[in-house]
Amino acid sequence: MGEITEDYENFISTSAVLHYCKHKILRPYLRLLGVMGLRPTSSDESNHFLWCSILTNLHTLQVIIFICIGYVLQYMACFRRDRGFCYKVLVLEQNVANVNEQWTQEPSCYGNVIFSYLIPSILHLIAYLYTIYLFRVKENEQLQNLMERAFLLSSNPINRGNQKRLVHILWLFIALSIVWMVMALITVNIQMAKGNIVFQWVENSPYQVKITLKVFLIICTLWHDMVQGTIITSYCLQGQLLMSHLHFLRGKLLQHILPPIDWMRDIDEFKKLLKYFNDELGPAVCIYTIVNLSWAAAGIAWLFQYYINNEDNYPVTYVNVMNVVLWILISIAPFIQAARLTNACSMIRAVGHEIRIRPFVYQTTPGEDLDSILLYTSSLKMSARLFRIPIKGRYLFLLLTVGSIAIITLGQCHFFS
Repeated sequence: MGEITEDYENFISTSAVLHYCKHKILRPYLRLLGVMGLRPTSSDESNHFLWCSILTNLHTLQVIIFICIGYVLQYMACFRRDRGFCYKVLVLEQNVANVNEQWTQEPSCYGNVIFSYLIPSILHLIAYLYTIYLFRVKENEQLQNLMERAFLLSSNPINRGNQKRLVHILWLFIALSIVWMVMALITVNIQMAKGNIVFQWVENSPYQVKITLKVFLIICTLWHDMVQGTIITSYCLQGQLLMSHLHFLRGKLLQHILPPIDWMRDIDEFKKLLKYFNDELGPAVCIYTIVNLSWAAAGIAWLFQYYINNEDNYPVTYVNVMNVVLWILISIAPFIQAARLTNACSMIRAVGHEIRIRPFVYQTTPGEDLDSILLYTSSLKMSARLFRIPIKGRYLFLLLTVGSIAIITLGQCHFFS
């Protein structure tokens, strides 16, 4: 009777944890992914499954169309994400035989069209389509599985209170991504308010058409930022869940709540989750990082007046600085999260030494078993990877140091003056 009561209590506890996980973070975030067209709308009713599937596919198609329209409108308006609007005016002569010569001005985009518009747009779209394939076709339960495992591991006395803390951290990442999107939207609106927007091919269209194109440009650009912000946030969330997964496993081993053999099985499961994180989700983030860093680098070069359009009517302002800062922030966020996860993986390698010297918790455990755990943990080689390179905190600090020295040196050489 006691065993039945204990099993029933464990079942109730597990159900409560999963219910808390779904209602506090999982279900709201899956709805957000559904709005971005990255996941189907969840529905447990089989009668409505086909109808929901059709609506979800139509919504995803709508998002793709909006994204592609945004690429075209950005080129028509000569709107570059690294610095804003950038025109050059071609002067065309008309009626040369007349005494009173008439001249017309035809706007065109300054810079190389392929590198400024075509390649970034193609990479941006490829990353989004790859993420749709990853979330909806190849493996659409990875995030849910990882989140539920992390919450279940936290459901023990030594981790009491960590569930709420984990929910707060996850929502903090979502809130930061929303702040980034809002700041990006504000930056775009300020850039568009700086002067008259001239759309190529329709410069002689009625005023209502130009207003409509301007509104569509703002909406589609917002979709671009929301899509990549959501995908990068998903990467950071899964990185945080993997870190929490390791911290909870470490606590259970130190307190001897799990038998060593079960703990090793959990580590093997974690390796599969980490492999998905590195090999499946990582490439989409890498593509966005290439695009964002290129925009940040081009924006920095323009801020320092390294290249100047002689017919540029848009001087450098604080809005341009904020625009570059936003691209830098969203570019380095995955690297910071990957470095933190690698640090947590390194912590697990040292846990075998910790339990080997604990005199009370493992005092009844045979020395051979402790040596096996020590050998197993010491042989673990786990790390977060981007561009198939292990990301470590010391590498990031080294890059930061080298970059700071380079900026100070260039400033002393009057490069920025």
